[in-house]
Amino acid sequence: MRVFWVFLLLLLPVSLPAVTLEGRVVADDEPLAGVVVAAYPGLDFTVEPVMRSAPSDEDGSYRLELPPGSYALYGWSADQRQFAFCGRNPVNLKAATVWAGLQAISVAAATAIGYDDSYSAAIEGQVLNNGTPLAGATVYLYLDATEDFKGQGYRLSLPTAEDGYFRFDGLPESNYFLVVRQRGNGQRVGPVQAGDLFGVYPGNPLTARAGQLQQVELSVVAKLKGETDSETFGRATGPVLRGKVTDTSGQGVAGVHVFAYVDRVIGHQRPAAISTPTAADGQFIVNLPEPGTYYVGAREAYGDSPAPDELFGMYEVSADHGLTLEEGQKLDDLHIVVEPIAIY
Repeated sequence: MRVFWVFLLLLLPVSLPAVTLEGRVVADDEPLAGVVVAAYPGLDFTVEPVMRSAPSDEDGSYRLELPPGSYALYGWSADQRQFAFCGRNPVNLKAATVWAGLQAISVAAATAIGYDDSYSAAIEGQVLNNGTPLAGATVYLYLDATEDFKGQGYRLSLPTAEDGYFRFDGLPESNYFLVVRQRGNGQRVGPVQAGDLFGVYPGNPLTARAGQLQQVELSVVAKLKGETDSETFGRATGPVLRGKVTDTSGQGVAGVHVFAYVDRVIGHQRPAAISTPTAADGQFIVNLPEPGTYYVGAREAYGDSPAPDELFGMYEVSADHGLTLEEGQKLDDLHIVVEPIAIY
């Protein structure tokens, strides 16, 4: 009989302990009270959230108890005039307590006017930073949120001019998710680092109808320091790679990214995962989205082919630069050597 009960207990589901998620909601660096923070299974906030918090306190603080996993955090004020989002979306909850701050922007409704092509749609608008037009920002259109708004998306705008203006013409009638970024390094693709400006349109997804021009306003915030630790293309739910990038003399190299691709031919396609810039000693961490075979390399920039004199290197333990990882596996002490690319 005892053996029977032991067997029965083994069949019962095991509930993992909840993770305490807490943080503050701010607007222009000031605490924002009365914002309900919701945790979503992905970056599409039109679906039902997994959980909602109580309204944020006077100091902007909120708290949620969630099962371990990956969640996108968004929030709204009671009057729907303030929209808040987390710069780490999606946030990975593994530790017993996780801190995640949200930054709020003002909400402005879209306006639809006539468009001179009855068979296609258009979107135009202005990018603002603290109410001031922002130059050099890029607006991205995504057809869905399944890949966490990474990569170039369906369309991307030209960099905004001094007036912050952008426009998309000749769009198929569809729903579009709008995201705006201005990277300090001037690149149009790649991770958003601390200090870079970015924003999410509060009205996502925006419906673009044939014969209409949708006019919108996009506001940006600066990515906070300390949020870049989890900046990867893959959610931190799969295997983990750790190691060091060095030069040919064995000295650690700072400021390069380590990439993991699922395709043996590493070209212009988006990687499955990417590390934040390596530390001063060359250390890196790459969170992979799922088990499988990945082809690993390191370089300074992201997007386009490596340029002359750019630091570049591949994982050389295997001939094809690949390695295979199983569920929950962690590989430490990976070593990648980088050196300037020479064009002969």
